[in-house]
Amino acid sequence: MCCARLGELRPGRPGHAFEVADDRASGFLEIKMSRLPAVTGAVLDENGVGMPKWPVHVYTAHKPIRHVAETVTDDRGDYRVGELDPGAYFLRTGSGFLEDQTPLLATYAKAAVELADATPVTVHIGETLHDIMLRPVKGRLLNLSGTLLPVPRVEATLTLVTDTGRREIARSGEPTPFVASGVQPGPVELIVKGFDLLGKECGSYTRLMVDKDVSQLRLACGPYGPDSVVISGAAIKSAPQIRRVDLDGTAEAHALASDELLAPGHWEVSVPPGDYYVSSVRSFGALATAFGAWWGFDAGTYSRLAITLSSRPATISGVVSTGANPVSGAPIFLSNAAGSQTWTARSDPQGNYSIGGLAPGSYTIISGFDLDMDDGATLRKADAVSASEGGVTTHALELILP
Repeated sequence: MCCARLGELRPGRPGHAFEVADDRASGFLEIKMSRLPAVTGAVLDENGVGMPKWPVHVYTAHKPIRHVAETVTDDRGDYRVGELDPGAYFLRTGSGFLEDQTPLLATYAKAAVELADATPVTVHIGETLHDIMLRPVKGRLLNLSGTLLPVPRVEATLTLVTDTGRREIARSGEPTPFVASGVQPGPVELIVKGFDLLGKECGSYTRLMVDKDVSQLRLACGPYGPDSVVISGAAIKSAPQIRRVDLDGTAEAHALASDELLAPGHWEVSVPPGDYYVSSVRSFGALATAFGAWWGFDAGTYSRLAITLSSRPATISGVVSTGANPVSGAPIFLSNAAGSQTWTARSDPQGNYSIGGLAPGSYTIISGFDLDMDDGATLRKADAVSASEGGVTTHALELILP
């Protein structure tokens, strides 16, 4: 079951506010629960026959692409993936071999091998999307081979990561040759991680784009750290959040410790909101890539992050009304021009709202109780507003009625 809100017009929509008074009963409040979305379908061979025990993976369709769920088809080739959050997803089979050892590539819906050709599916609260068929495409799977080099007094493992999962392919000791077969063409990550006898960490990270067999790779577990994270321009009340991002998914975010060592690989950092905005994040002087409130960067043998904040954020405020009447508890949705980040707020009992800590730039804003923010028709109803550094933009909102 999914969460529900009092007074929501449809599953997944914002609820309505209610008043609590000292000397009056609030009345009987009823909240109706809805089921989380699900997707069902089948994995079919070239003859349209279901393929049993074949893996199916689910990825978010919005950048950054994330692996969020997986399952295996039943004896008839049917699958079901449930407990999804509402939104858009890509579905993809795993790679593998038929009984005659014919290799099959990992394939998205509509028989697409490349992500650029994949077709997303969209699910809503309480909805089960039926008959999403996946047909794996024949192709050549590749081999990666090389040597995991020994490091004195270090025990290390080598893990191969693709966007459909990970597997350990070698352990250190003496020089350890390794062969990873059945690799899908495309991006792969090779992660070495280990500890010495004193418990000190070591590691390395290699990302490859493979379109043919790769041999003579030489990988080792090297020392890393210490890291440097410098925050300037404003004081923050709590530590930044940090999370590791590999091809097969994103680790849980956690507060960045002052003495934390970031293992080699791809990471994302986010600064808690406050009376400032993030002006830039740089890794060794190069601008980090922004994904909403997160900034991505690569850590090597050590990291050098410079986070610049501005203490002159913009604010957008106003009144939500319908006709000439202010609306209490109205949901407000504010998005930046790129659509990569959304802020939400509620109007107060007098219909006032205020959203601060914004970077200067262009935004869209809309208010309503029955809005689907993934629907293009809804977004076309939003108002355009501009915010200036250190300024307050006043914008009156008319509640969008069902």
